[in-house]
Amino acid sequence: MDKKLSAMAAPYGGLKTADHNCPKCGDPLYIWKTKNKDGTDRCGPTCINKLCGYREMVTKNQKEAIKKANEARKKDAINRMLNSSMITDDAIWAFDFDGYKVVDQETAQIKAMAQEWAKKIVNGSTIHAVITGRTGAGKTHLGAAVIKEVMRASNFKIACSFISYRELLEQLKFAMNDPEARKAVTGSLMAEIKKSDFVVIDDLGAELGRMEENNQATPYDVDVLTSLTEARLNKATIFTTNLSSKQLKHAYGERVFSRVMNGTKGNIAVFKTTTDKRRNPV
Repeated sequence: MDKKLSAMAAPYGGLKTADHNCPKCGDPLYIWKTKNKDGTDRCGPTCINKLCGYREMVTKNQKEAIKKANEARKKDAINRMLNSSMITDDAIWAFDFDGYKVVDQETAQIKAMAQEWAKKIVNGSTIHAVITGRTGAGKTHLGAAVIKEVMRASNFKIACSFISYRELLEQLKFAMNDPEARKAVTGSLMAEIKKSDFVVIDDLGAELGRMEENNQATPYDVDVLTSLTEARLNKATIFTTNLSSKQLKHAYGERVFSRVMNGTKGNIAVFKTTTDKRRNPV
Protein backbone atom coordinates (compact mmCIF):
# COMPACT_ATOMS: atom_id res chain seq x y z
CA MET A 1 0.00 0.00 0.00
CA ASP A 2 1.17 3.52 -0.78
CA LYS A 3 2.83 5.01 2.33
CA LYS A 4 1.05 8.33 1.91
CA LEU A 5 -2.34 6.62 1.72
CA SER A 6 -1.48 4.43 4.71
CA ALA A 7 -0.53 7.50 6.77
CA MET A 8 -3.73 9.31 5.80
CA ALA A 9 -5.90 6.32 6.75
CA ALA A 10 -4.14 5.55 10.06
CA PRO A 11 -6.07 8.10 12.20
CA TYR A 12 -9.34 6.55 11.03
CA GLY A 13 -8.45 2.97 11.89
CA GLY A 14 -6.22 2.02 8.98
CA LEU A 15 -6.83 0.07 5.79
CA LYS A 16 -6.16 -3.54 4.82
CA THR A 17 -6.40 -5.42 1.55
CA ALA A 18 -9.56 -7.37 0.82
CA ASP A 19 -9.42 -11.09 0.04
CA HIS A 20 -9.97 -10.47 -3.68
CA ASN A 21 -8.87 -7.94 -6.31
CA CYS A 22 -10.87 -5.39 -8.25
CA PRO A 23 -12.96 -7.14 -10.95
CA LYS A 24 -12.61 -4.09 -13.23
CA CYS A 25 -8.91 -3.25 -13.20
CA GLY A 26 -7.30 -6.07 -11.21
CA ASP A 27 -5.76 -3.78 -8.57
CA PRO A 28 -6.10 -4.62 -4.86
CA LEU A 29 -9.32 -3.68 -3.09
CA TYR A 30 -9.11 -2.08 0.36
CA ILE A 31 -11.38 -2.11 3.39
CA TRP A 32 -11.21 -0.45 6.81
CA LYS A 33 -9.51 -2.51 9.51
CA THR A 34 -12.12 -1.48 12.08
CA LYS A 35 -15.80 -2.32 11.77
CA ASN A 36 -19.06 -0.72 12.83
CA LYS A 37 -20.34 -1.50 16.34
CA ASP A 38 -22.76 -4.06 14.91
CA GLY A 39 -19.89 -5.95 13.26
CA THR A 40 -20.59 -4.81 9.70
CA ASP A 41 -17.91 -3.35 7.43
CA ARG A 42 -17.75 0.44 7.41
CA CYS A 43 -17.95 0.29 3.61
CA GLY A 44 -17.56 -2.32 0.92
CA PRO A 45 -14.15 -3.19 -0.61
CA THR A 46 -12.95 -0.20 -2.65
CA CYS A 47 -10.45 0.24 -5.46
CA ILE A 48 -8.18 3.27 -4.97
CA ASN A 49 -7.12 3.40 -8.63
CA LYS A 50 -8.27 6.88 -9.68
CA LEU A 51 -9.00 5.64 -13.18
CA CYS A 52 -11.26 2.90 -11.84
CA GLY A 53 -13.00 3.83 -8.57
CA TYR A 54 -14.82 0.49 -8.24
CA ARG A 55 -16.65 -0.05 -4.94
CA GLU A 56 -18.58 -3.09 -3.75
CA MET A 57 -21.76 -2.56 -1.79
CA VAL A 58 -22.48 -4.28 1.51
CA THR A 59 -25.78 -5.94 0.77
CA LYS A 60 -28.86 -5.78 2.94
CA ASN A 61 -28.78 -9.57 3.28
CA GLN A 62 -25.21 -9.44 4.60
CA LYS A 63 -26.19 -6.82 7.17
CA GLU A 64 -29.22 -8.85 8.25
CA ALA A 65 -27.11 -12.00 8.59
CA ILE A 66 -24.55 -10.18 10.74
CA LYS A 67 -27.31 -8.62 12.85
CA LYS A 68 -28.89 -12.02 13.50
CA ALA A 69 -25.52 -13.56 14.34
CA ASN A 70 -24.79 -10.75 16.81
CA GLU A 71 -28.20 -11.13 18.44
CA ALA A 72 -27.71 -14.88 18.77
CA ARG A 73 -24.24 -14.41 20.27
CA LYS A 74 -25.60 -11.86 22.76
CA LYS A 75 -28.41 -14.20 23.80
CA ASP A 76 -26.03 -17.14 24.19
CA ALA A 77 -23.55 -15.04 26.20
CA ILE A 78 -26.22 -13.75 28.58
CA ASN A 79 -27.69 -17.23 29.09
CA ARG A 80 -24.24 -18.63 29.78
CA MET A 81 -23.53 -15.85 32.28
CA LEU A 82 -26.81 -16.48 34.10
CA ASN A 83 -26.20 -20.23 34.22
CA SER A 84 -22.60 -19.86 35.42
CA SER A 85 -23.32 -17.26 38.10
CA MET A 86 -24.43 -17.50 41.72
CA ILE A 87 -26.24 -14.46 43.08
CA THR A 88 -28.64 -13.57 45.88
CA ASP A 89 -30.50 -10.72 44.17
CA ASP A 90 -31.47 -10.40 40.49
CA ALA A 91 -31.17 -6.60 40.84
CA ILE A 92 -27.43 -7.11 40.35
CA TRP A 93 -27.98 -7.54 36.62
CA ALA A 94 -29.27 -3.96 36.39
CA PHE A 95 -26.07 -2.47 37.80
CA ASP A 96 -23.93 -0.47 35.37
CA PHE A 97 -21.50 2.43 35.40
CA ASP A 98 -24.19 4.98 34.53
CA GLY A 99 -26.16 3.98 37.62
CA TYR A 100 -23.21 4.15 39.99
CA LYS A 101 -23.55 7.25 42.17
CA VAL A 102 -20.42 9.37 42.44
CA VAL A 103 -20.70 11.27 45.72
CA ASP A 104 -17.11 12.34 46.37
CA GLN A 105 -13.56 12.16 45.04
CA GLU A 106 -13.08 8.62 46.34
CA THR A 107 -16.09 7.19 44.51
CA ALA A 108 -15.07 9.06 41.34
CA GLN A 109 -11.55 7.64 41.47
CA ILE A 110 -12.64 4.06 42.13
CA LYS A 111 -15.29 4.20 39.41
CA ALA A 112 -12.59 5.38 36.99
CA MET A 113 -10.35 2.49 38.09
CA ALA A 114 -13.14 -0.02 37.46
CA GLN A 115 -13.79 1.44 34.01
CA GLU A 116 -10.10 1.10 33.21
CA TRP A 117 -10.14 -2.54 34.35
CA ALA A 118 -13.01 -3.22 31.95
CA LYS A 119 -10.99 -1.77 29.06
CA LYS A 120 -7.96 -3.89 29.98
CA ILE A 121 -10.02 -7.07 30.16
CA VAL A 122 -11.63 -6.38 26.78
CA ASN A 123 -8.11 -5.92 25.37
CA GLY A 124 -7.08 -9.34 26.66
CA SER A 125 -5.48 -8.54 30.02
CA THR A 126 -5.77 -11.23 32.71
CA ILE A 127 -5.58 -8.78 35.60
CA HIS A 128 -6.59 -9.48 39.16
CA ALA A 129 -8.23 -6.60 41.00
CA VAL A 130 -9.55 -6.14 44.52
CA ILE A 131 -12.24 -3.74 45.71
CA THR A 132 -12.29 -3.47 49.48
CA GLY A 133 -13.94 -1.27 52.07
CA ARG A 134 -16.95 -0.84 54.26
CA THR A 135 -20.37 -2.35 53.58
CA GLY A 136 -22.61 -0.39 51.22
CA ALA A 137 -19.89 1.59 49.44
CA GLY A 138 -20.84 0.09 46.08
CA LYS A 139 -18.34 -2.74 45.64
CA THR A 140 -20.93 -5.19 44.29
CA HIS A 141 -22.35 -2.54 41.97
CA LEU A 142 -18.94 -1.82 40.46
CA GLY A 143 -18.13 -5.51 40.03
CA ALA A 144 -21.38 -6.08 38.15
CA ALA A 145 -20.83 -2.90 36.13
CA VAL A 146 -17.45 -4.17 34.95
CA ILE A 147 -19.06 -7.41 33.77
CA LYS A 148 -21.77 -5.53 31.87
CA GLU A 149 -19.22 -3.25 30.20
CA VAL A 150 -16.86 -6.11 29.31
CA MET A 151 -19.67 -8.04 27.66
CA ARG A 152 -20.93 -5.00 25.75
CA ALA A 153 -17.51 -3.76 24.61
CA SER A 154 -16.39 -7.24 23.53
CA ASN A 155 -19.58 -7.71 21.51
CA PHE A 156 -20.45 -10.51 23.94
CA LYS A 157 -17.40 -12.57 23.02
CA ILE A 158 -15.92 -12.66 26.56
CA ALA A 159 -17.49 -15.25 28.87
CA CYS A 160 -18.30 -13.74 32.27
CA SER A 161 -19.60 -15.00 35.63
CA PHE A 162 -20.65 -13.25 38.84
CA ILE A 163 -20.29 -15.22 42.07
CA SER A 164 -21.60 -14.31 45.51
CA TYR A 165 -19.01 -16.25 47.48
CA ARG A 166 -21.18 -16.75 50.56
CA GLU A 167 -24.07 -18.03 48.44
CA LEU A 168 -21.72 -20.39 46.59
CA LEU A 169 -20.50 -21.89 49.86
CA GLU A 170 -24.06 -22.31 51.13
CA GLN A 171 -25.11 -24.09 47.94
CA LEU A 172 -22.04 -26.34 48.03
CA LYS A 173 -22.76 -27.33 51.63
CA PHE A 174 -26.45 -27.88 50.89
CA ALA A 175 -25.54 -30.08 47.93
CA MET A 176 -23.51 -32.47 50.10
CA ASN A 177 -26.68 -34.39 50.97
CA ASP A 178 -28.35 -34.15 47.56
CA PRO A 179 -26.71 -36.11 44.70
CA GLU A 180 -28.46 -34.14 41.94
CA ALA A 181 -27.68 -30.77 43.51
CA ARG A 182 -24.11 -31.87 44.15
CA LYS A 183 -23.70 -32.80 40.49
CA ALA A 184 -25.10 -29.44 39.36
CA VAL A 185 -23.09 -27.27 41.75
CA THR A 186 -19.79 -29.09 42.18
CA GLY A 187 -19.73 -30.34 38.62
CA SER A 188 -21.03 -28.03 35.92
CA LEU A 189 -21.20 -24.74 37.86
CA MET A 190 -17.74 -24.94 39.41
CA ALA A 191 -16.30 -25.99 36.05
CA GLU A 192 -17.91 -23.00 34.33
CA ILE A 193 -16.64 -20.61 37.02
CA LYS A 194 -13.11 -21.92 36.61
CA LYS A 195 -13.05 -21.64 32.82
CA SER A 196 -14.89 -18.30 32.40
CA ASP A 197 -12.76 -15.60 30.78
CA PHE A 198 -13.70 -13.11 33.50
CA VAL A 199 -15.19 -13.67 36.96
CA VAL A 200 -16.25 -11.38 39.80
CA ILE A 201 -16.04 -13.12 43.19
CA ASP A 202 -18.19 -10.92 45.38
CA ASP A 203 -18.25 -10.34 49.12
CA LEU A 204 -15.34 -12.57 50.04
CA GLY A 205 -15.33 -12.90 53.82
CA ALA A 206 -19.07 -12.33 54.30
CA GLU A 207 -19.42 -16.02 55.17
CA LEU A 208 -17.29 -15.39 58.28
CA GLY A 209 -19.93 -13.15 59.84
CA ARG A 210 -18.87 -10.20 61.91
CA MET A 211 -15.09 -10.08 61.71
CA GLU A 212 -13.50 -10.58 65.10
CA GLU A 213 -9.80 -10.72 65.86
CA ASN A 214 -9.49 -14.50 65.56
CA ASN A 215 -12.05 -15.23 62.84
CA GLN A 216 -10.77 -17.82 60.39
CA ALA A 217 -12.39 -19.72 57.55
CA THR A 218 -13.08 -23.41 58.03
CA PRO A 219 -10.77 -25.91 56.29
CA TYR A 220 -13.60 -26.69 53.85
CA ASP A 221 -14.06 -23.01 52.97
CA VAL A 222 -10.32 -22.61 52.48
CA ASP A 223 -10.26 -25.66 50.18
CA VAL A 224 -13.06 -24.20 48.04
CA LEU A 225 -11.36 -20.82 47.76
CA THR A 226 -7.99 -22.45 47.07
CA SER A 227 -9.53 -24.41 44.20
CA LEU A 228 -11.11 -21.26 42.75
CA THR A 229 -8.09 -19.00 43.09
CA GLU A 230 -5.72 -21.57 41.61
CA ALA A 231 -8.03 -21.99 38.61
CA ARG A 232 -8.23 -18.20 38.21
CA LEU A 233 -4.48 -17.51 38.47
CA ASN A 234 -4.07 -16.61 34.80
CA LYS A 235 -7.60 -15.39 34.14
CA ALA A 236 -9.18 -11.98 34.71
CA THR A 237 -10.77 -11.87 38.16
CA ILE A 238 -12.11 -9.17 40.46
CA PHE A 239 -12.58 -9.84 44.18
CA THR A 240 -14.74 -7.64 46.39
CA THR A 241 -14.48 -7.84 50.17
CA ASN A 242 -15.07 -5.96 53.41
CA LEU A 243 -11.81 -7.37 54.77
CA SER A 244 -8.45 -5.65 54.90
CA SER A 245 -5.33 -7.33 53.54
CA LYS A 246 -4.34 -8.32 57.07
CA GLN A 247 -7.76 -9.85 57.73
CA LEU A 248 -7.78 -11.72 54.41
CA LYS A 249 -4.41 -13.27 55.14
CA HIS A 250 -5.44 -14.23 58.67
CA ALA A 251 -8.81 -15.66 57.61
CA TYR A 252 -7.69 -17.76 54.62
CA GLY A 253 -3.95 -18.23 55.04
CA GLU A 254 -0.89 -17.10 53.13
CA ARG A 255 -1.42 -19.45 50.18
CA VAL A 256 -4.92 -18.23 49.32
CA PHE A 257 -3.98 -14.62 50.05
CA SER A 258 -1.06 -14.73 47.61
CA ARG A 259 -3.31 -16.13 44.86
CA VAL A 260 -5.97 -13.51 45.44
CA MET A 261 -3.36 -10.75 45.29
CA ASN A 262 -1.56 -12.20 42.27
CA GLY A 263 -1.47 -9.56 39.52
CA THR A 264 -3.20 -6.87 41.58
CA LYS A 265 -0.36 -4.33 41.52
CA GLY A 266 -2.00 -1.00 40.75
CA ASN A 267 -5.43 -2.67 40.76
CA ILE A 268 -6.50 -2.39 44.40
CA ALA A 269 -9.37 0.00 45.16
CA VAL A 270 -9.99 0.85 48.82
CA PHE A 271 -13.10 2.65 50.07
CA LYS A 272 -11.95 4.52 53.17
CA THR A 273 -14.47 7.32 53.61
CA THR A 274 -17.54 6.46 51.50
CA THR A 275 -20.63 5.92 53.65
CA ASP A 276 -23.23 3.17 53.23
CA LYS A 277 -25.23 4.22 50.16
CA ARG A 278 -28.04 1.87 51.08
CA ARG A 279 -28.67 3.81 54.28
CA ASN A 280 -27.84 7.19 52.78
CA PRO A 281 -29.02 7.03 49.15
CA VAL A 282 -27.91 9.86 46.91
